[in-house]
Amino acid sequence: MRVCVILLYFLLYFCSCSIKNEPELPMVSFMDDSVKLLGTPDSTVLSKFINGEVHCTYLLNNMVTMILILENPAIYHCFIFEQVGTDKQIYYLKIDDALKYNWIPYYDSLAYDLKLNFFDTEMTGCTIKNNNGGNPFIFSDTPKHWSSKFEIIHSMRNNSEYYHKIISQCDDAAELSEYYNNSLFFQNKNYVRDEDKMYLLTILLMKTQISYTENFFELDRDDFDLIYYIVDNNYSGGLLNFRTYKILDFNKFKDDLIQYHNEHNKLDSLYRVEHLRTDHRRYVSRYILDMSKDNLNNLLANIENMEKLYKQSTMMIYQEHPHHDLRVFFFNIKYDENNKITIEKNYYNKEYITTSRIRGYY
Repeated sequence: MRVCVILLYFLLYFCSCSIKNEPELPMVSFMDDSVKLLGTPDSTVLSKFINGEVHCTYLLNNMVTMILILENPAIYHCFIFEQVGTDKQIYYLKIDDALKYNWIPYYDSLAYDLKLNFFDTEMTGCTIKNNNGGNPFIFSDTPKHWSSKFEIIHSMRNNSEYYHKIISQCDDAAELSEYYNNSLFFQNKNYVRDEDKMYLLTILLMKTQISYTENFFELDRDDFDLIYYIVDNNYSGGLLNFRTYKILDFNKFKDDLIQYHNEHNKLDSLYRVEHLRTDHRRYVSRYILDMSKDNLNNLLANIENMEKLYKQSTMMIYQEHPHHDLRVFFFNIKYDENNKITIEKNYYNKEYITTSRIRGYY
């Protein structure tokens, strides 16, 4: 009897210790309610969220909303609010791999190159009518030129051990996995359908793992245009083109790649036509045109390797930027018996990121 009492005592003791050591989740005020918060935003970001100082709100479905706060130079603070039945929670993700993907090896003229913009290099000699009735826009007669190193950034990245080392530290996919594994929506086993879970996961992959991997921004700049950074696959205007595609047929992707490569001749012709006149807005960038052509040549040269990855991967997605500047991603999503996942991301042509760190080319 005495032995049983002692065992009971130790059992109660260890139970009390485990309960005592379990961290209590903080509660934050959101939509006139007190909601538990998972994740650890710093106090400045959390204060902005609580005070409604946000940049964008995505209504992802009738149970999940994502609130976005941008931080210079390329950090996306994502607060995901979920209400599934009567349960509510907010999960915080810090998406910041763009800082690593955009790394450029130092060279003497790097600071000069990064300050160039479309107007310095393409609009020289132009006088454009002001549609608002004010003075016309007059651009410099002397074009600026980027350095030869700027044209081979992709090669310098590819040959840099340090670049590959910092890329190995990218953890945005792991952050998204942690959200999924603690999500009210994704972990619901009663009335959230599996197809709805896969659809939302695909949307989140496209936003957090693709659209947010490379864009640099300057929030304090007068002409900062938020639409380029918060809208991904539903915006197009003029020659601007931001679309995201999930590949269901690799042969179709291969045909599209060949077509994009052939269309570069048309863009080259358009570039030459634009530069015959000095009284209208130009749209084609020589820098992006050349870089995206190199990128397409690289993709076509490695088409067999990509097809192998397509067959081995859970999902292949590419995003199209202006001048057929394609960004290719492969994802592996592994589930365990408890519906917990691990997401592995392969940004296939990350070395070819072009203008994320320079201004005014998109």
